[in-house]
Amino acid sequence: MVFQVKRPTKLSDLWDVFTEYPEAYPIAGGTDILPRLNQGIEHHDVFVSLEGIQELRGISFKEDGSISIGALTKLVEITETPDLNIFKALNQACSKVASPQIRNQATIGGNVLQENRCVYFNQSVSWRRIEPCFKLGGDKCYQYTGSPKCVALFQSDVAPVLMSYGANAVWKGARKTRTVPLSSIYMEAGKKDKTPDEILAELIIPPFSGVLHSVYVRETIRRSFDFPLVSCALTLIEKDSTIDSACMVMGSAGVMPRIVPGVEDLLLGLKINDLGAKIEELRTMGSKEVFPFKDSRTDVVTRKNFAKALIKKAINSIINA
Repeated sequence: MVFQVKRPTKLSDLWDVFTEYPEAYPIAGGTDILPRLNQGIEHHDVFVSLEGIQELRGISFKEDGSISIGALTKLVEITETPDLNIFKALNQACSKVASPQIRNQATIGGNVLQENRCVYFNQSVSWRRIEPCFKLGGDKCYQYTGSPKCVALFQSDVAPVLMSYGANAVWKGARKTRTVPLSSIYMEAGKKDKTPDEILAELIIPPFSGVLHSVYVRETIRRSFDFPLVSCALTLIEKDSTIDSACMVMGSAGVMPRIVPGVEDLLLGLKINDLGAKIEELRTMGSKEVFPFKDSRTDVVTRKNFAKALIKKAINSIINA
């Protein structure tokens, strides 16, 4: 395996690399791409390491109450920043990713942009099928043989939480900077709404007024070093003793995290202690957003049941906090 690695130390140098090598693949912590390289799933002739670009690091608390998290900020840095403790779900999600060794290396930007996964795609060469699937350049899906596109799961722990906070993603390119809702970058077939010559620079959690309640729960086969089979992020903002805004996001729900429609309408104006009366409705609403993905670890019915159990757990966690 032969490739080049370019190591810019500032953004202006990065744009020069992309101009000279339009197909250069950006790499930060590398915990997502390196296993795929080792498995022979993909190959790139030129990598551009972002590690040396300090402009993409760090956590900033803005005057308007918003919080900027640089895309190169390590997951462990987030869990070890006391001023972020108010964002309980974010801490929970970052502390559950993989293993301590990986959290010391993995970045928040890499986690929210990670590749979708599937047991038919994430295989070493020796176990690969002769006829490739959509993600490997073929024209079929082994998950659902009649599907016209890839249905591999997006299994980020962090993305559902940030979406429940209403976070924005900031993309930087040589010619422009654009800020979009994080939820808008996830597209069908596991694609991301980005151009080859731009990178994710930062994630911004908007300001809020009131008391923030948030929780992240997930179901896995193993207690650690595992991807979620399904997960749930729930964020409520309490103002004047009642719920002023609410958002629930189901993770590992399909090709992208799914914001559960109707949650805010259902919960607006309730007191936190009254949430228990809405559990069954929320369980039904949330489980509908979980795509019936099937793999070697669990079946369709089990994933739906996991979702319902997680929603109940999330609500009780907020009630009993």
